[in-house]
Amino acid sequence: MAVRIAAGWDGGGTKTRVCLTDEYGKELAVRDFGPLNINGASEEVVRQSIRDCVQFMQDTCGDAMECPELVIGMAGVSNRHATAFVEQTVRDAGFRGHLQFLGDQEIALAGAITGHGAVLIAGTGSVCCGRDQSGTLFRVGGYGYLIDDPGSGYAIGRDILTAVVRAVDGRGRATCLKDLVFRELKTDEVRGLITWLYAPATGKKEVAAITRLLPEALKAGDEAALAIAEKASEDLADIVLAGWKKTGMEDGELALTGSILERFDGIREGMAQRVHAVFPNIEIGFPRSDPAHGAASLACKALKHSDILGIQRNTEK
Repeated sequence: MAVRIAAGWDGGGTKTRVCLTDEYGKELAVRDFGPLNINGASEEVVRQSIRDCVQFMQDTCGDAMECPELVIGMAGVSNRHATAFVEQTVRDAGFRGHLQFLGDQEIALAGAITGHGAVLIAGTGSVCCGRDQSGTLFRVGGYGYLIDDPGSGYAIGRDILTAVVRAVDGRGRATCLKDLVFRELKTDEVRGLITWLYAPATGKKEVAAITRLLPEALKAGDEAALAIAEKASEDLADIVLAGWKKTGMEDGELALTGSILERFDGIREGMAQRVHAVFPNIEIGFPRSDPAHGAASLACKALKHSDILGIQRNTEK
């Protein structure tokens, strides 16, 4: 009997990670390819990424193996145009198995923890996605930078810029962030900051990138920088606490991922202290595996579920 392969893709704006396992979850191969997000790359670039991913699957599976189950996790999965484009391109590239699309936070959760709990993601945006003791999924936050995403890279970058303009006006405390931002933007006045901020080329990623200036200001003991870091810690803790309170959980795992939680020790530790002050039995750490492995594990579960129900998951000949 041919060995069946389960495949998981973690599709992002800069790269797509493909993880292949056997039907029992044993890793067979992992490789990174190009972007999968048509909002951040041209359709032709994404189309080539998909072709490369499918070719990698075909090269790994070979004639003696089948890959009947593929789970693709990507941001903006509710965008029907984006998912339809990816699905059609996957089919055009030759994949004939069962295909399932999930949100990027859902595959991150599948890879991050094994029992009940949640994954807290704080990168450009922020969201807490989890499951309670009964396996019911929940989500807190993640509604986008215009109205939400507290403690995210965008929120911190925006707060840095806010601190600078208020310091210039005399509405806020003096801060070394002003010189750091002016140097970064190659300007010597607030007008240059505003011109950069409202330029068409400046988006949420560019504002989030300003967070890289925070460590130097924190090292100098800058009061404005310390206040920004403390606010981020508190905001991220609030997301987690809301999730635990709404589900009635008292313990479980909390996996931390994203550039803010991985690079800013003070923000991460401040968040953890606030969470443990309310729920001391939560185990806080980093993900057990990455989202691509999470997607592959969900593909394995789908295979097992289809076996139980007697549903055929064979590739079309």
